[in-house]
Order: sequence, then C-alpha cells, then structure tokens
Amino acid sequence: MWRSAGVRRLAVIFLLAFGTAAILLWAYSAYSADRLSKEWIARETAALGALAARDPALAEAWAQQLGAGDATPAEAALGRELAARYGIDGELDAALVPLAERRRSREWPLLAAGVFGLLASLLLALLRESRLQLAEVRGLAGSLESAVKENRPMKFRIYAEGELGLLAHQVQELSLRLQETIAQLNRDKDFLRDTIADISHQLKTPLASLTVYVELLQGGGVGPAEQDEFLRTCARELERMEWLIQTLLKLARLEAGSLPMQLERAPIAETVRAATHSIGRLAEERQVQIRLEGPVEPVHVPHDPRWLPEALANLVKNAVEHSPPQGIVTVAWETTPIFIRLRVTDQGAGIDARDEPHIFKKFYRASSGNAGGSGVGLGLPLAKTIAERHGGMLAAGRAEEGGTVFTLTLPLAQLPGS
Repeated sequence: MWRSAGVRRLAVIFLLAFGTAAILLWAYSAYSADRLSKEWIARETAALGALAARDPALAEAWAQQLGAGDATPAEAALGRELAARYGIDGELDAALVPLAERRRSREWPLLAAGVFGLLASLLLALLRESRLQLAEVRGLAGSLESAVKENRPMKFRIYAEGELGLLAHQVQELSLRLQETIAQLNRDKDFLRDTIADISHQLKTPLASLTVYVELLQGGGVGPAEQDEFLRTCARELERMEWLIQTLLKLARLEAGSLPMQLERAPIAETVRAATHSIGRLAEERQVQIRLEGPVEPVHVPHDPRWLPEALANLVKNAVEHSPPQGIVTVAWETTPIFIRLRVTDQGAGIDARDEPHIFKKFYRASSGNAGGSGVGLGLPLAKTIAERHGGMLAAGRAEEGGTVFTLTLPLAQLPGS
C-alpha cells in the first residue's frame, strides 16, 4: 500500500493537517489561559475595591491572602463551608459566573470552526486524490481500447509506483501479447493462403497434361504403342504430383513448427553416407562422382536422423544436377569447439550474384537454368528449414575454384528449445 504515491501524498496531508491543528490548539490554549488570568485578576481587584469601600481592614486582609498563594486544607474547607451558606457551589448558574460564560461562548464557535475546517481540508484532499486516480484509470482504459481497436501499442503510460503502476504495467504487457497473437494469426493466415496458392499453382500443369492424355485415350484414336506411352506419362505425372504435394506438406508442417525434431547424438559421417547413398543412382546416370571428406575420428552431433539426411540429400541432389559430366561433388565437414560445418561443393557454372538473395525461396529457379531434375524449387527451401529447426543455418555462395558451395552449420551441443 505504501508503494502508492497517492497513499503517501494523503498520509503527508493528514500529518500536516493534524500537526497544524495541534499547533493552533496549543496557541489558542495559551492565549485563552492568558485572557482568563487577566479577566480573573480584573474581577478580583474589582471585588476587592468594593470590599475596601465598606471595610478597609477586611479588604487589606483579603488582598494579603490573595498574594500569599494557596490556603491550607483547613482554610479551604472553611472557605467552602462559608461559600455554601450563600449558595456558591458547583451547581451555581453559569449566568452568575460571567467569566466562565464568556470563555465558553468564545471557545465553542472557534472549536467548531477548527474541526469543520480540518474535516473540509481532508475531504478536499481525498476528492482531489480520487480524481487523479480516476483520471489515470480512465486514460489507461481509453488507451487500451484504442490499442485493441487499432492493433497498435498503447500510448498512455503510467510509470508511478504502487498498485496502479503495477496494473498499468500488466495491462501494457497484455496489450503487447495481444498484438503479438494477432500478428501471429495474420502470419498463419498469410502462410496458409500462400501454401494453398503454391499447391494449386504447381498442380495446374500436371493436371492439364493428365486431362489431355485421358481425353486422347478416351477418344480411341491412338494405337497400342501410343497408349502405353501415354499411360507411362500419366504415371510419371501422378508420381510428380504426389512428390510435389508431399514436399509442400512437409515444408508447411516444418515451417509451422508442427513437426518437432527428435535430436539424437549420432556420428555425422553415417548421416552423410545415408544422404549421399540415396542420390547414388542419379549421380551414376549423370556420370558425377560424389566424394566425402571428413576427420577420421567420429564426430557426434545432435540431429534428427530422419530429417537431416533429407536436407543433405537435397543439397547433394542440387549439386549433382548442376555438375557437368565427369564432375565431382564434394561433401566435406569440419568441427570447431562449438559447431560443425558441412560443405557441399559442385563444379558447375556457379550461382549468379542476382540469385543469391532468392535461392532459398519456394519455387524460385535460378536464372542460369537447371540441368535437370524436378526443377520445382522446393529442395533448397526444405533444406534451409530443416537446418534452422536444428538450431543451425544454411548459406550459399560461389566456390573459390568455381561452382557453388552450400554451407550447413550445426551446433555441437543441443540448444535450449531445439
């Protein structure tokens, strides 16, 4: 509670008010006592003068007694007995004691005015503090409403201490999280729209080919040899469509994070061999040699034994397709204290500088053309996504001796959240 600036202000105001009231009460008490003493002396001297006019000796004795100070208990008792004979006691009418009556008539209005002024000042302080707090709450609520409606950061900030400042901070955090959630939903919506558009666009060509071939087969105007050729072509198109759909779905699920990586510490050499083995037939057809270069000692790297070979296979496949006959594709790896670097190098024409910023975009085809293969432009984006899901990175550039080199960097220790 004391962290609140408003509570501290009210406490200071209350202390100042009560301190001021105590000082004023003390000053008034001193003033009233002085007035009472002077009035009492004036009344006593007047009574002494009246007595002196009647009996000077008795008046002189009375004056001596007044100056002598307090009487003895016996004398005080005798005085009370004598006063009682004339009706002078505690029940005496206040009107017969004008000194006490005048004092009461002055004190009560002043006391009432002082109490009223103190309460009024405290009430005004409370109202002012309440209005300040309410204005801040209204400003905070209005800023939050505008931020939600317009999907932008809150403009109204409260940097004060206390519960209101803590509430403002939490509301600001909630607003930022809400904006991030909305932004993520928009990204997901754009991603889904782009994925559907990519699939539909890539399926148009094979579907059109299948439609033409089916219509020709239904027409019956083709011979048996042509029918076999058309059926083989239809089978290839169906295989291509299946591969395309599976690759797109794989890439979409990886980018959406719905396929977690099952990392295991395993020798990287075995993974590289598994990846290159799957490309062995393609390399033989194109008369391209695949060469592996790595340290003799086993290097254990945390990676998913299902996904990382696919990423490497896509890189090797791309290198084989862009290498000339009798060319060599080199897969080399080396380690540092914190990561491992794998390089896939071909002896092709090399990547054009204009293509480097776009080489990992889906369906992007380099301006230098493609030597063969699917030519769709999904292998490299899939490899990059797999590398990033492993906590690594994938880069492309021109090799010093010519050709293109893809560099895959992976951490030697599993990163948090991987």
